[in-house]
Amino acid sequence: MGDFSFRRFVQDLRLLIDTLSDHGVTNIRQFLIWIRSAEISTRIIDYLRSHSGLQSVIYWAAAFSVGLVAVVYAWLFHQVSVSAQSLAASKPALFFLFSPACFVLSWWLVYRFAPGAAGSGIPQVMAALEVEAASASRWVSVRIAVVKFFSSLICALGGGAIGREGPTIQIAASIFYCLGMPFRKIWASLSHQALLVAGGAAGIAAAFNTPLGGIVFAVEELAQAHFNRFKTFLISAVIISGLVAQWILGPYLYFGYPKIADVDFWVFPWALFMGLVCGIGGGVFGRILVWIYRHMSGLSFNRQWKIAIAAGLLMALCAWGLGVEVLGGGNEMMSRILFEQDRHLPGTVAIGRFIGPLISYAAGGAGGIFAPSLAAGAAFGAKISQWFQSVYPNLLVLMGMVGFLSAVTRAPFTAFVLVLEMTDRHSAIFPLMVAALTAYLVARLIDPKSFYEHRAAGFLQTARAADAIEALRKKRELTERSGNPSSGPVRRPDEDPFPPSD
Repeated sequence: MGDFSFRRFVQDLRLLIDTLSDHGVTNIRQFLIWIRSAEISTRIIDYLRSHSGLQSVIYWAAAFSVGLVAVVYAWLFHQVSVSAQSLAASKPALFFLFSPACFVLSWWLVYRFAPGAAGSGIPQVMAALEVEAASASRWVSVRIAVVKFFSSLICALGGGAIGREGPTIQIAASIFYCLGMPFRKIWASLSHQALLVAGGAAGIAAAFNTPLGGIVFAVEELAQAHFNRFKTFLISAVIISGLVAQWILGPYLYFGYPKIADVDFWVFPWALFMGLVCGIGGGVFGRILVWIYRHMSGLSFNRQWKIAIAAGLLMALCAWGLGVEVLGGGNEMMSRILFEQDRHLPGTVAIGRFIGPLISYAAGGAGGIFAPSLAAGAAFGAKISQWFQSVYPNLLVLMGMVGFLSAVTRAPFTAFVLVLEMTDRHSAIFPLMVAALTAYLVARLIDPKSFYEHRAAGFLQTARAADAIEALRKKRELTERSGNPSSGPVRRPDEDPFPPSD
């Protein structure tokens, strides 16, 4: 990181202010004119190059921005999700028109302005880590972040069973990338991979209020091979984004403090059983997502908007037939079964929590599967607890959340660390770990790769094909301009192939 003294930085800043005053720079307009001058720009660049430790300031500024954006995004997402459930419950007939309209608009925003904003967002960040810095803008940029923000909100407003955590990660990575990349001309060591990983970790930390979960997610899911190169930047980004979220919202737990029974030896058979059930359920869920992705890729405009309408109608039908708790990310449902007196969960809701995210994802708009996976696992745990009259009702719900998320993401450590931080139930750490690892191993038998890995590989394959086509087009244009398919200069047929030398 280089030598960087905060005290020296403050002294240099004071000297700069005094120098500006001596040169008559007293307002913003004069300052902008002064700083654009060639001499001053060169001196600033030279100063920054000699103080590489100032790279940290970029991460801090980006993390602060992510914290603010994540809080606003979370509040809006909650509001539109609650509004969708209220409308579906009070005016179901109107919802059959409203939901398809929202799904089509959500899809159209992605299709028209930023195809890289479709879906969860985590596979896009994974793909961006595997390409050159300039090519990463396919999946992380200001345009993509804005489209992701509004497309996911509109989908949730239409009742989409989607989450905000995946989109938050892509938005956060875009913020880090866009703020950091202009400085690569000054600091060649500034890595776009470090920016993306720190952004993803900061996004998780701010979305769930889980700083440890953000770090574990970054290591386990995004950057297993690169962690040591930028762990300081990553940890500082997680701390700052989390502190900003807490500064605005106050210290809180994502799901509060659910009561759980005393943990003893007899809970571990339940942990193995929940891991088995959720491993199968999450593995099948991921395989269906992969199937949807492969069959949706390359469809024509006319077919895609019709599928978006059909998805909206199906979600409205689910809300009418299975209950409004199948809509949204599922946070309200999880809080109800963990804390309220009436914890009965209809079997129809459990079915809806499984199929709802699949329908929503098929629409082609923006939306994550992190929270829906937690909700599906919670629903499985609640139903199994009811069927078997278990003495560990809330613990089965938590094990279901951890197991299903582990099976879908193939990130078991992230799953149980997130749930631990969201509920502060550290006495349950060992059964949660058992459920997570069991579900992970079972899901790998169904498919060795996660949906995120399949989708990231698809993004990279599409990008490389597009690059190859573009290279071929440029080569063809060059050949046409030269008038000769060969790479040599054009020569008349009667010209001597070996002209005399001077």
